[in-house]
Amino acid sequence: MTGPARRPRRRRGEEGETLVEVLVAVVLMGVAFVAVLGGMGTAIISSVTQQEVTGADSVIRSAAEKVVSAPYVSCARTYATPTPPAGYEVTVTVAHWDGVGAFDGSCPTADTGVQKVTLTVRSTGPRPVRDATLEVVKREAMLS
Repeated sequence: MTGPARRPRRRRGEEGETLVEVLVAVVLMGVAFVAVLGGMGTAIISSVTQQEVTGADSVIRSAAEKVVSAPYVSCARTYATPTPPAGYEVTVTVAHWDGVGAFDGSCPTADTGVQKVTLTVRSTGPRPVRDATLEVVKREAMLS
């Protein structure tokens, strides 16, 4: 009769990991992966938003240059702007100086030669950012 089978003794330092140790390591790696992935997602969203803000700024400055270079039109309701790129729309409103101390949307009986042109650019993309607004004051050229 033989005795119970003996397992060979392991030498010191050759013990394997337990299931709990492996599970803890996998959970820690998963948490680190989720943190890195979340940071990358935030960076991508921030980049797209910044691109839209920069694009809107470029569109509004281009429109303002066209309005400034256009000749003064007495009692104008709007001024022409360049066609914006896809994903943006530009609106132009003109207010006229009433000669007393305020800008009004209607043209005064006697044009004072001063207009406040408000340009607004709206992003119509999948993630619209806030509107960009720029005001330009136009004066009628006085010849002396």
